[in-house]
Formats: sequence, structure tokens, C-alpha cells
Amino acid sequence: MSATLRNTWTVTLHELTDSIRSRRAIVLLILYALNAVVATLLFVKVLHEIENQLEKAAGVAQAENAGGTTSALWKNRGFREMISHLVGSRETAEKLLDIPPLALFFGWLSFFYTPLLVMLMSASRISEEMWTGSVRFMMFRTSRLSWCVGKYAGQALQLLVALLLSGLAAWITGWCRMAFFDPGPNAAAIAVFSLKAWVYGIAFLGLAMGVSQTIASPNVATAVGFIAMVVCAVLSMFADWITRQPWREILNAVDLVVPGGHKMDLWLPDAAHVGPATVFLLALGAAYMLAGYAGFSRRNL
Repeated sequence: MSATLRNTWTVTLHELTDSIRSRRAIVLLILYALNAVVATLLFVKVLHEIENQLEKAAGVAQAENAGGTTSALWKNRGFREMISHLVGSRETAEKLLDIPPLALFFGWLSFFYTPLLVMLMSASRISEEMWTGSVRFMMFRTSRLSWCVGKYAGQALQLLVALLLSGLAAWITGWCRMAFFDPGPNAAAIAVFSLKAWVYGIAFLGLAMGVSQTIASPNVATAVGFIAMVVCAVLSMFADWITRQPWREILNAVDLVVPGGHKMDLWLPDAAHVGPATVFLLALGAAYMLAGYAGFSRRNL
């Protein structure tokens, strides 16, 4: 067992150093950070336009920077009542309104783009080594399972760093461009959403690595990974529709086997929702990866 863990850790470190040496990790970090900066700038611009329209309608002077009107509106009793009505749960709405607007936007953004970038960067990691034949040399040094798990863990660590860096980029952008920006609560909320997006992304990473073990062509593996991601999204929407039907118990299990079925639980701040969702998503990531390994373990390399 100790030798297996040691080999897995060695492969994980090799995956990290190889990504840095080939500039793959640098590209990943730049993509995440740039996406966060651009999206945050657009968010601030749109927010500023909306605030100016509200200020104009109210007959007050228009603010030069975004955030002031929103900060006041966020604490307004009537606005909170309206959001509670729209959400359908006063308790849930109050919990969400305790989160700063920029952090809520970053949470939505990171949950949206993380699966896309995971498939782009990770779906070919094993298939490209099968394509070049370099995987054969690794099999003389470690077992197939240790190698696959090590690659998976290495990609997971890269994803965590990328999400934390994108959160930092969004936080700095918001601090520079928004008025009445409270750095402490925003930093804490953005960090929490970065970790939650990482947990959500782990499930898709397992899917990407599972696909990568079954297809020897990097381009085909990436394409199939994106198709699998879309299928999961469709199944998640289908499962959400099922929950509103009288016969929902028949196909209720669909919600348990796709990442999207656990996404909303991650949004809530209480451990009663986040804990089970985290366990399920980590288990899904491992299950997807091991499903691919089932074929890889018997593959003639």
C-alpha cells in the first residue's frame, strides 16, 4: 500500500512539473485569470449602467463608479422581500443576500466555465501519451492504477490553483473598479466559491480523465469529453424537470449520477447541503475516472 501511494504521489508531482515545463499549467492559469478579469470588468460595466438608469429614474446624481447603489439596494428591505418571493424561499434568499454581489457573480461564473476549461485542458492528458506511445515507458516504473490516479490528482491540484488565482484576479478587479467595495467579506466569499467550484469541477475532471483513458486520439478525446459534458447538462435539466412531475420517483436517480444534480446544494452556505453535495461530487469524479480505467486496465498498450 505504501509503495502504491508513493508511486501515485510521484506521478502527481511529475504531472505538475511536466505541465509547468510544457507551459500547459501556465496556459491554464492565464486562461482562468484572464477569463475572471474580463468577465468581472463586463459585470462592473453592466452593473454601472443599471445603477445609472436607476439613479436617473430616482432623480439623483449618477455615481462615477459601480457598486454604491447596489450596496444600498442589497440592504433594502423591499428589495430583499422581492428576491425572497422570486427565489421561493425566504431563508435561502436571505442566505444568498448575505453574500456580496461580486462574489455571487464570481460563483456563477466559476460554476459555468470550470467544466468547459476542464474538458479543454484535461480530456487529452492520458490519450496523448497513448497516442505518442510514451505511456509504455511509464508502465515499467509503476502500475496502471497508480499512474492514472496520479495524473488525475495532478490535474486536480492544477485546477485548484487556477480557480484560486481566478478568484484573486476577480477580487483585485472589483476592488479597483467598484465603489463601497468591502475587501474582507468579498475575499472570504470568493475564496469559498473557488473551493466549491473546484469540488464541482472535480466531477467533470473525473469524466474528462475517464474519457481520456478510452480514446487514443487527443483531439477525439477532447471532442468526446465536450459531448459527455453536454449530455450531463441535458440529463441534469431533465432530472430537474422530473422532480416536478408526479412520477418523479421512477427516475429520481438521474439527479444523483450527474454533477449538475448537486450544484444548487453547493450554493447554499450551510453544511447540511454542502457536505453531502461535496461527498457525492468527489465520489462521482472518482467513479467516472475508474469507469475509464476499467477499459484502460485491459488495453493493449
